[in-house]
Amino acid sequence: MPGPELLLDSSIRVWVVLPIVIITLMVGVCRHFLSLALRGDRRPELEQLGDSQVLIRSRILREHGKYIPRQSFIMRKHFFNDKELGFFKKTKRKVVAKNPLTDPSMLTDMMKGNLTNMLPMVLIGGWINWAFSGFVTTADQTQVLQDQMTGAAMTLPPDINKAFKAEWEALEVVDHQWALESVEEELMAAGLNLEPRPCPL
Repeated sequence: MPGPELLLDSSIRVWVVLPIVIITLMVGVCRHFLSLALRGDRRPELEQLGDSQVLIRSRILREHGKYIPRQSFIMRKHFFNDKELGFFKKTKRKVVAKNPLTDPSMLTDMMKGNLTNMLPMVLIGGWINWAFSGFVTTADQTQVLQDQMTGAAMTLPPDINKAFKAEWEALEVVDHQWALESVEEELMAAGLNLEPRPCPL
């Protein structure tokens, strides 16, 4: 019987993986505080925060609404999608397109963000490549780097009215197969026999 194809030194955890984890953690902490120091006093407006939270709540309702009772889902959907009083129908926001060429602070903020995200990744990647060449192969970090540079997790779309309309349309067409359709009735019919059962081993 042939032996294993890949043999790893047992001390690779101490001499390779642990230094990479510690240095990556320290660089992440330094990058966090550097980005806090470079960031201006620009605070999001209350209206923007509310709009982003409404979009998140609508998306969660659309994706996970099958886990709540049907009546609860219909009430929440009515709040967002009612023809006259629904949030997505009655709320109209004034969209002000920001032009980075007319606002130099936007350009400098973009440059600072790109610098604080890209430079540490390049330095860590270069250091790992130099110090551990032959020991460790690093994965492609392109998508992670793009997500960090664009801040895709919390950015609002440029036109919030279009985002509201898209969420309204998505909630209109969603149809769930209810996971908890008759659980309450089944529990009540079973007489709530909640005696502890022995654990099979």
